[in-house]
Amino acid sequence: PSPPPPSPPPPPEPITSRAIFPGYLQYCSVFLDYDNDEMLKDTENDDFEPSDITDSLGGFTLNIIARDSATFSKVIIKTDSNEGCVDSFTNTKPGMLTLRAPMDASVITPLTTVAIEIASVYLITVERAAELILESMGLAEESIDSDLIFKIDPFQKLVIDGDDAIATVAYASVNVANAISMISSLLYGAGTSSKAEAEAATLLAFAKRIGDTNIVLRKKRRILLEKYTKRLNVSDSSDISSIISSAVSVVSRTSPDVRVDTASKNAVAQASASASSYLLSTNTTSESYSGEAISKICAAAVKVLQDPELLEAIFDLGRGAETESTLIRDLQSSATMSSKYETAKASVSVVIPQYPLPPSPPPHHPPPLTIPVTLTSSDAVAPSFPKWTIWWLSCLTLTIALAAS
Repeated sequence: PSPPPPSPPPPPEPITSRAIFPGYLQYCSVFLDYDNDEMLKDTENDDFEPSDITDSLGGFTLNIIARDSATFSKVIIKTDSNEGCVDSFTNTKPGMLTLRAPMDASVITPLTTVAIEIASVYLITVERAAELILESMGLAEESIDSDLIFKIDPFQKLVIDGDDAIATVAYASVNVANAISMISSLLYGAGTSSKAEAEAATLLAFAKRIGDTNIVLRKKRRILLEKYTKRLNVSDSSDISSIISSAVSVVSRTSPDVRVDTASKNAVAQASASASSYLLSTNTTSESYSGEAISKICAAAVKVLQDPELLEAIFDLGRGAETESTLIRDLQSSATMSSKYETAKASVSVVIPQYPLPPSPPPHHPPPLTIPVTLTSSDAVAPSFPKWTIWWLSCLTLTIALAAS
């Protein structure tokens, strides 16, 4: 007879992750992008892409099929596809339209999105791209680990574990998200075909700013490396201004009429840099700044910098508004920023998901319980014998007695 067919392989583990911006993205559409077109295919055919809606704390699960394991697919979150998609900390719409992460990432954030872009532009692994981001943040070499970007929820580490060393990553995620949102709004106002096009150009400009510094210049002579290498500094208006110029250059390939005048570019660059500088200047070493306090200041930064009214004012500036909005000028004043942040901190709500419970130990079956019993003479019971044995013993006893007499 023919041997039985081999057993089918077990189904792959579902993708379980969490969306963070920096608050948890709740009720947002998320899907696994097989073909890298960033468009959800939800019909039941060969191109079907699993999807889900994030829960109130940004969690989601994508049930994948076997062929996914052999492909490099991205997890995509679209913040504009659901009306109810908001940041759980601020209860406002995120300023970025799309977030991305590798399919094996535990979190999806603005930093995972930048890492995906860097990996795509320079044809390197996403892990190496994440390391470049951490290098650009000035982390010590021994502290650089791609897991800081792809595997760790910084707000769980801050609030639950009390690990304020992760605050650097949290601040970077907030500042990058704010800068991308503001620059995208400026470019969209300046005439890009869509907000998505403006965001894609801004993201590419960030990727090139990080990648060119850490990859391209390292291939040249040391004198060039010493002269020109400078890590990304989102608190430096000249750095933000150069990113805006790079983004405009990218957009001009498809939208040649896009123009951003120097005054508008400088206004947004200074506002973005000042806001980032204010966040980074927060005295997180003070005992009063617990993990929850750091999380609240991060949430307040997003509340202020991604306020729909502010982004609309930046859009109008890009469109050619004659005067700079007071909302934009306010970001350049430390006193005004402090007041705005304090007001925002009072209105945000920082709720952190608990870590999953550890798996239950295997069941333990104890041996049968035995109870020792001690018999006294009064408890003794005479052994029982069959009747014929008793008759035979009686006869034997009588015979011995007669013989003895």
